[in-house]
Amino acid sequence: MSLRDPFTIPTPPQDRAVGQAPFWDPGQTVTWTFRRFDFDRDLAEAARPMRVIADGPDGAVLWLAGGTPTQETRIVGWEETNAHDVPLKARFRPLAEAPTRINVDGTWRGRGVLKIVPPEVPFSVWVLLKDDEAAAPDDTVSGDAVDAPGRVRAEWYINLEATHARTDDALFTSDHILDITFPLASLPLHTGDSRLDPAGAVFKDVDELAAAANFGAWPAEWSELIRANGTELLDRLGDFRWAFDPEWETVARRLAGESAGSVGDDDATVGADGRVRAELGAASAREKSFDQEHRSIPNGCYDRQFR
Repeated sequence: MSLRDPFTIPTPPQDRAVGQAPFWDPGQTVTWTFRRFDFDRDLAEAARPMRVIADGPDGAVLWLAGGTPTQETRIVGWEETNAHDVPLKARFRPLAEAPTRINVDGTWRGRGVLKIVPPEVPFSVWVLLKDDEAAAPDDTVSGDAVDAPGRVRAEWYINLEATHARTDDALFTSDHILDITFPLASLPLHTGDSRLDPAGAVFKDVDELAAAANFGAWPAEWSELIRANGTELLDRLGDFRWAFDPEWETVARRLAGESAGSVGDDDATVGADGRVRAELGAASAREKSFDQEHRSIPNGCYDRQFR
């Protein structure tokens, strides 16, 4: 089986795939756009301006700084509530009964996120930077909490989503609900011998993926296909080493320590092989136990059998 899209979304004419020229320039701002499968009904979409860090045949790398103004979506009748907090039965209705969605102003929370997008696959890899609430108040380096080991933690995250289409100034995809996280420090994605280890992977939002099928928001086959994509991806992590290169965490930490909009061509450039050569020097993250976060993941998550 190969990774497949359960549905298509409307995109502008003359779009092209990630990995195909002409490429974006480092430092350019493009809009990451999430469109639902039923976008044509309400024309509601999430739109987030992101800075291009690199773009080439291997894929695109984009940065969204913490505090960046964004456009998000809300459900009519629940305008003050994040859609993820709306009861599942109310959210995932059959199309004829589905709640109306609208666009609202938002702000990206956290320190920022680096998104790595391989060509023509239904997922992207995220390196999320968040405040480490477990750090000691005086745990700083050079007086800068952003760069201090232990003050900011990085989370590797796989977002299952529609195969990406791009234009000269935007990227289009659709969120497939299911995510893959690596929450346990004892079972990291990156091993000491440079392997990618899926043993610590946890499927997140399985309850929502099931609800989309059980309450009739979309066909059950779509949920099964998305789940199968996640399972196959974990079996094939080695096919996507570029996207999971641990260097991306170094790049993300550096960007989190800079003001939004200050990244220039000297910070990262694309070589002939499409890989990013980034200056190193950001401090390594202090290892932290994620047991509490692991326990907070909803019950019923898909338990994958590892060979």
